[in-house]
Amino acid sequence: MSADNGIYILESEGPEWRVVTAQAIENINWNETTRQVENGHFNMIEVKQYFGGCKVFKTFEDAKNEAFRIEEAIAKSDFPVLEYGICIIRMPFPFP
Repeated sequence: MSADNGIYILESEGPEWRVVTAQAIENINWNETTRQVENGHFNMIEVKQYFGGCKVFKTFEDAKNEAFRIEEAIAKSDFPVLEYGICIIRMPFPFP
């Protein structure tokens, strides 16, 4: 069974960074018109659902440290699985 999870650092114009642990992150690239996942396309509804409640970091170093903190907490949990590790997602425009 797949955990389908990872820690994702979203970099948006500003620059600013947001960090989340999530499953099915490909939903942020879901194109409702074509009804498929498309790299480079961002579904802003999904982006806001995944990253809207996250703390905003002003440096990549701070975001990276938060991702490592989350990774450590997952490693110590009852389900220490992190299928996709820590990934960076670059969105070349401001957060919605």
